[in-house]
Amino acid sequence: MYAMKQKQNVYDYSYELRRMRSKRITYALGIVTFTFLFLTLFLQFVLFPVHVKSDAMENDIAKGSAVFVTPLLHNPKRGDVYYVSQQDQEKLTVFEGFANAIVRFVTLQKFYPFGYSEKMSCKPFLRRVIALPGDSIYMKDFVLYIKPKGEKLFLTEFELTEKSYETNIYSIPAEWENIGIAGSFSEMTLADDEYFVLSDNRIECADSRLWGAITADRLKGRALLEYFPLNKIRLF
Repeated sequence: MYAMKQKQNVYDYSYELRRMRSKRITYALGIVTFTFLFLTLFLQFVLFPVHVKSDAMENDIAKGSAVFVTPLLHNPKRGDVYYVSQQDQEKLTVFEGFANAIVRFVTLQKFYPFGYSEKMSCKPFLRRVIALPGDSIYMKDFVLYIKPKGEKLFLTEFELTEKSYETNIYSIPAEWENIGIAGSFSEMTLADDEYFVLSDNRIECADSRLWGAITADRLKGRALLEYFPLNKIRLF
C-alpha cells in the first residue's frame, strides 16, 4: 500500500509566515472593530437616522420617510423639528443602553431590544417646536397664539415663526368637540426650561396639548436632512 500524500501547509513550517498571518488577522479585526465603534459613536452623538412611522408631520415629513437628526444643535428656534425622547422613558442599565445602540445602528433606528413599549408615550417622536421658555400661549381653533416673554401682544405662531410650514386644520363635527386632542385651551405661561411642541397634523396626533410642555433635556436632536425617499432629499 502506498502511503497517502498529505497536503502540506507552508504555515506549518514557517514561524515567520504564521506570525505575519496572525498580525494581518489582528490588524483586520482592529480595523473592523474601530470602524464599528466609530460609526456607532458617530450615529449616537453626531448624526443618526430616524425612520418616520406616523403622519404627525405629514405635510413636511411624510410617513415612511427617513431623516438624519443631529444632537449637536441645542438652541431650538420656533419652527424647528426636533426628535423628542419618550415621556415614560424606562431607565436602562449600561449594558442595555449599549445593546440598544448596536441594534438601533444595525436596524437604522427601527428597533431596540430594551425599553420597547407599544405605549405612545414610551416612543420617541418628531415634533415642531412652536413656543419657547417664558412665552405665554393659548390655542384657538388649533392655531397657537403666542406672547413672547417681555412683549405685550399675542401673535399667531405663523407670524412669529421664521420657517414656513403647513398644518392640517379643518372643521370637525360639533359632536367631536370633546373627543381627541384639544383644539383650544386657555392662557398659560411656559417655565424657563419648557418648550411647547406640536404636530403639524393638529387634528389626530398627540403633542404638548396632551403631555404638557416638555423640558429641554427631552429635545434629543434637530431634524437636519431628509434623505429618503431619494426624490425628496432636502435640508431642513
